[in-house]
Parts: sequence; structure tokens; C-alpha cells
Amino acid sequence: MPISRLVPGRYPSPNTSPIADKIRERRGARGLTPLDGTLLHVPPVAEGWNSLLGAVRTKGKLSADIRELMILRVAAINHAAFEWIHHEHVARDAGLTTEQLYVIRDTSFLPSPGNAILSPLQSAALAFAHHSTSTVKVPPEVTLSLADALRSSIASGSNDTESLAQDLLVESAAVVASYNMVSRFLVSLDVAAMSDFPPPWPATKSTFKVPLSVDPANGVLEDGHFLYAETHVTDPDAPWIVCANSLLTTTDMWEWALEKMLAPQPHGAKETFNVLLHDQRGHGKSSFPSNTKPDGLQCTIPILASDIAYLISTLILPSSSSVRSTIDSEPKVHAVIGVSQGGAAALAFTAMYPLLTKSVVSCDTGPRTPEGNKAAWTERIELVKANGGGEDGMRKLAAITVPRWFPAPSRFSSIYGRRPRSEALQAQLVTTSLDGFIVGASALQDYDLLAGTGMNRSLLDVTSPADPKVLLIAGSLDGGGKVSSGMGKLRDAWNAKRIPAGGGSVKLEVIEGAGHLPMVDETEKWWDIVGKWLAGI
Repeated sequence: MPISRLVPGRYPSPNTSPIADKIRERRGARGLTPLDGTLLHVPPVAEGWNSLLGAVRTKGKLSADIRELMILRVAAINHAAFEWIHHEHVARDAGLTTEQLYVIRDTSFLPSPGNAILSPLQSAALAFAHHSTSTVKVPPEVTLSLADALRSSIASGSNDTESLAQDLLVESAAVVASYNMVSRFLVSLDVAAMSDFPPPWPATKSTFKVPLSVDPANGVLEDGHFLYAETHVTDPDAPWIVCANSLLTTTDMWEWALEKMLAPQPHGAKETFNVLLHDQRGHGKSSFPSNTKPDGLQCTIPILASDIAYLISTLILPSSSSVRSTIDSEPKVHAVIGVSQGGAAALAFTAMYPLLTKSVVSCDTGPRTPEGNKAAWTERIELVKANGGGEDGMRKLAAITVPRWFPAPSRFSSIYGRRPRSEALQAQLVTTSLDGFIVGASALQDYDLLAGTGMNRSLLDVTSPADPKVLLIAGSLDGGGKVSSGMGKLRDAWNAKRIPAGGGSVKLEVIEGAGHLPMVDETEKWWDIVGKWLAGI
């Protein structure tokens, strides 16, 4: 886990610091955390902190769900992502559901007493934590409501019910106060470099290894290989967003945008979205097929589009026998969103699988291989090979790629001192294997969606009112403006056929100050555009 950008943390080796060893004893197998390392700059404070928080967490009588509910509300209000992340799984273990966690995370309101999601005691505890954290002084009626709910929770026949209720009320106040202290310390000192991160919105995350398809339309599989995918479900009935990555990245590239996509939507049309992410062939946790063999299958943009369709069929539409099946009801997928290579795959998806999604958002890409790019990709492959073909070679590639993705004055260009996002992207690039890079680059070296190569029709023939709606997005800094210019030409050519045919206009939005991955360096601007557009679909 990253360290604070303000202080390095102190992590004494075992048996060299009695205080650090005592903290290790409480932490168990995970050992010292970034919070502990920061506190150990002042060992006596770390010792007292460990004793206090150990008592609050493990020696009281409050039920675990009430304790964790209050801790998480504190984290949500104070924007303490580290605190939320380390307590959400504890809250789930205590029995809190995704639906309940969503209410706890949403600081814009307090549920009314008698709501169907939280118990009366949970509702009263949430209100107490909310007011104590937001305004310090808790309205008397809120405190009395919690006291009454605590009293009612005590088993009948208990000796001295009133005294026990008072003890639980004091413990509740101590939990909220203690974790306000924790959250303020975490955020003020940028513990784990997370002070800029909002707490994540709760969703049920599931991971899958889906057998990798050679011919996904007909269910032909590549023996022994798979695509790694993960689903983030806020509500089983919520519509889906399916994302496709850039070359040389993994599902982690959506880390910052995911929080926006899972959050309650302010634009009106949809309350929440579910999200499907995946690592493309040869990247991240996905394996790669035998296309590096002379007689093997070559990866193409249409194949990557078919992979997306196959994942939708397998994970979102399991009742559909084929990705080419006619879907009589409204598509469960609200949007397929891709960037760079994933943006090209999303465009191909528009032509090949129009029944599977309502809309497509394609970012920072083009409809065909630009002139000279085939040679450029070959040169980049040779650069990696010339430097050993492993991580050293990929670092050489990263040194020229990341500055191109985030050119000045992007907020994550090299002219800025704080650039954890670009560093995270660099780590994804460096850990991509040479074989995975070759697999992905081969798809970009020779594709033409305008000619319909490898597809059942040209992209420009996607003109029917029944076809997906399309939004194009480009960062203003990408390629010195050449990418947005090229996407503008695609929009104009497409609309010349699409509007007369009744398919509606293709939109283009240019995000000022963004580079090649606008959902990374200008996440808020990107989602403001995408979220509002999706609300109108």
C-alpha cells in the first residue's frame, strides 16, 4: 500500500520496539498498517492510541453491527477512505448488507425512523453518529432516541437495564469520538496517500475467470485460457455499465471512475449502476491465447469486441444461449464504455452487437489504424525486447508512454509533484508481460472499422433508430489535439448517414486539460459529461 506523501512512516523490525510489537500483536497476521507506521513517529502516542482503539474495538458491549455502522458514517462524512476500506469488510462480517452500507455511505440524508432497510437501533445509531460528526453537538431528541433504542435492545430479564443502557450510550459516544480522531489523523497526514480519495461506494464485488473464447459468437473456447472479470453490484435490478480498458492497463485503471459510476446518480434517470470490468487478453489477471504461435489466432479489435459480448452473455445474461440471441426485452446493459484500445473495441461492439446495449461511450480512439502506427507499435515492441523483454523493458516503454498519456499541463504530468495516479498507471504498464503487450498491440496495428473488417458491417452503417446511442469523448491534450480532431471527423461522417436514417446524432465532447485517459486525470469532468448523457438514454 502507498505511504503518506507527507511523512514516510516508521516500521521497526520485530523484537526491536516493544510498542511496535504490541501493535503487531493486536493487528495479527496483517502486521503494522500505514496508520501504525505514521503513529510510530511518536511511539508514546502510538502506544496510547493502540490501547484506546483496542478497547473501543474489542472490549465494549455494543453489538458489532452498531459499532461498525457508526465508524463507517464517521468515515463517510470525513472523507476518510482508508478508514472506510478497513472497516467495510468488518461491517459485512457483522451482518450489514450492501443495501444497508449504501445508506450509511450516503451522507446526503438520514433515513426516517421505521424505514425498511435499517433496524430502529441502527437508524438511531446512524443519526447519532451523523450529528456528532457533522455538528459535534447532538440534538437532545437524537440522543434520547438512541438511548431508548439501546434500552429496547437489552434482553428482557437483564439485571439493571437502565444502568446497562447508560453504559451502551457512553460506549456509542466513545466509538464516534474515537473514530473522528482516527479519520482526522488519516486525512490530515495523507496516510496511505489516500487523502484525495473519497470513501468508495459499497457494492458486492465478485471475481471470475471466464474461459477465453476463440470464437465467442459460436461458443468456441481457447483451452486452458481465460478472461479475468469482476462485477460490482449495487442492486441486482440496476442497469449495467461495461468497461473496456486501454492497452497496457488493467481493471485498476477504472479505480477513480468506479466510485463515480457506483454512486447514487444525481442526474435523475438512474439511481445506481452495476459495473462489469475485465482485463483484456494478455493483461492483468487474464491469460493470453496461442496467437503468438505461427498458426495461432491473431488478436483483433473485433475479437476484443466479441470478448466483451461474451462476458455480457456469460455474467449479465446467463439465460441467453448465444451473444447473437435476439433480446426481446430492454437491454440490461445501459452502456459499454471504452478508452483507447477499449474505445475502438466499443465502437466495433456498436456494429457487431447492437442488441446488447442501449449506448456506447468511446474515448480517445479512432475508427482505424492511423498511418504510420503499425511501424510505431513494432518499434515499441522491439524497444521492450532490446531491454530484456521483462519489467526492465516495460519500464523503458513506460518512460515514453506515461508522459504521452498525461502530457503537460495534465494534472498528472511530470511537472507536478503529486502524481499517484500516473504512477499507478505506470505500475500497470510495467507489470504487463511482453507476450500480453504483443497480443494487444497486434489488435491496433491493422484495424479498420470504417471498412467493416472482421465485422458484419461498417461502423458508418450503424444508423438505425434501434442501434445504440453513441457518445465520443476526447481529452484536449491527447496527441496535441489530433485525437479530438480525428474523432470530430468520425462524428461528422457518421452523422451524415445516421441523422437522415433516423438514428440520432453522434455526440462529441472534448475535455479540457485531459490527456489520453480522461477518466483518470479529469475524473470529475469526465463523469459529469458521461453521467448526464447516460441519464438521458
